[in-house]
Amino acid sequence: MIDSVALLVGIVQPFTTLPQIWMVYVSQDASQVSFFMWTGYNVASIVLLVYGIHHRLPPIIWAQVLWLVVQTPMMVSVFFFN
Repeated sequence: MIDSVALLVGIVQPFTTLPQIWMVYVSQDASQVSFFMWTGYNVASIVLLVYGIHHRLPPIIWAQVLWLVVQTPMMVSVFFFN
């Protein structure tokens, strides 16, 4: 059961970032977005993704792939809207 819950959370949790991505891109204002923080998140996600792949852990793999998908636009927004 815990594996199923972990997989569900790993898939759902990254989507909680979508409202912030939407807000930054609609307002075209990333002055409150820390490039350092989002870069750190991406580096951590890459490390955890490699770990998940190495140990064949689908919840970790899915979560980190999805985190990379939502974190990267926040990093890009700093360049375009700062």
